Amino acid sequence: MVTEDIEILPALRLAMIERVGQDRFDLWFGTNNTHFRLGEGCLLIESTSRVNLDFLRKNFHEAVRQALSDVQLTGHQVIYREGSAPAKKAQSTSTPTPEKKMRAQAPAAKPSRTSCDSGQSIIQRRRFASLKDFVVSDCNSMAKTAATMVLQQPGQISPLYIHGPSGSGKTHLLEGIYGLAQQKKELGRVVYLSAEQFTTYFLEALQSSGVASFRRKYRDVGVLIIDDVQFFAGKRATKTELLHTLDAITRRGGQVILAGNQRPTELSALGTELVARFSSGLICKVEPLDDICKQTMITRLAEKRGVALSEPVALWLTRQLPGEGRLISGAINRLWAYCAVQGNELSIAVLENLLSDLIPQQSSMMRLDDVEAAVCRVFGVDTKLLRSQSKSRRASNPRMLAMWLARKHTGAALSDICQHFQRRSHSTVISAEKKVNKWLADESVVQIADRSLKAKEAIELAEAELRIGR
Repeated sequence: MVTEDIEILPALRLAMIERVGQDRFDLWFGTNNTHFRLGEGCLLIESTSRVNLDFLRKNFHEAVRQALSDVQLTGHQVIYREGSAPAKKAQSTSTPTPEKKMRAQAPAAKPSRTSCDSGQSIIQRRRFASLKDFVVSDCNSMAKTAATMVLQQPGQISPLYIHGPSGSGKTHLLEGIYGLAQQKKELGRVVYLSAEQFTTYFLEALQSSGVASFRRKYRDVGVLIIDDVQFFAGKRATKTELLHTLDAITRRGGQVILAGNQRPTELSALGTELVARFSSGLICKVEPLDDICKQTMITRLAEKRGVALSEPVALWLTRQLPGEGRLISGAINRLWAYCAVQGNELSIAVLENLLSDLIPQQSSMMRLDDVEAAVCRVFGVDTKLLRSQSKSRRASNPRMLAMWLARKHTGAALSDICQHFQRRSHSTVISAEKKVNKWLADESVVQIADRSLKAKEAIELAEAELRIGR
């Protein structure tokens, strides 16, 4: 089946021009009577003239095969076929219509300026992330260290390839490297772009015959940084251009830094040659954000937005939100909007409802053992003390709190709770429930083990730990 490939055909024509020269290509391949078509495993060279086809086969066949190799289509068969002339356009480009004449004569429209324009564009340029704001922990420390090392000795280990799941901080790290590299004048010109941008600019260069300028721009750099390299999959001409770009920079002693969502060996769609280039330098993995990164990020974003987070709420967010930076940012923005509209104090109950779609679903089943373990962990109480017959506040207050939580979250019968905490009668459980409810109503400050805090805050801390431990 014949297919049209808007990317590979211009690249093939360019390779032919480099092989035979612009004048000879224009003479024999640049006419309307001869054109290329890509088929399944073959290149069709069509012409309306049998004599022209015979000449092309005899004089340019080897150049065509070499050009196919240049664009990584080595296995394609070359077929010469006589075809019909391409359909003529309704209006010849050499004879402009009155409308085209009017448009050509009309002066170019000047960009409009608003009254608040003071010489600067209203749309602000994108602000790149700083390496100073990059939170370092076990999940990304190797990648962060490698990034700074390669800039100290550019070209010694190239390329540096960073991979990890979405939201793990790859783009932040690359933007931080870009900012740091720009400050080092000895590194020369620094270019940062995504794989999609590289592809778009290359295709534009092919269509406008600006390939030479494109190559000067991206091959003559000191540091080239490309994000989301998995986007190159399936783009044959762009992959070929990228391959030669990487080789040119490496030969000149420049530094290449790449990032993708998988390790190179898992990107088989990029082809063996690119995978080999990616693997030839240093590969660093970044893991999903751990609790240290999440806690720091939550605190910073909340302070930036002016969102007040209590200790239980911050702990709950740290443990419940997944390790993806974009989701954490979205969660804090949602809390900021909620506080701006409602003006209410944030509680775990509010967060559960507000962020339900961002939090991985977990089983709602809780056991008495879960409640007991959560209270013991939060307040540093031993299980034996919680079940003992001691009536001291150090033992009784956390015990009553545990019974109250058991009534709220487990659905266990009074007799089961009584038996679990080794009480003589289920009336003890009822009494504990009433006592804690009174604490809440009076907003009492209670002594829980070694901590003195409001009853509501104590419950929120225990509930946060209870949900984390599920």
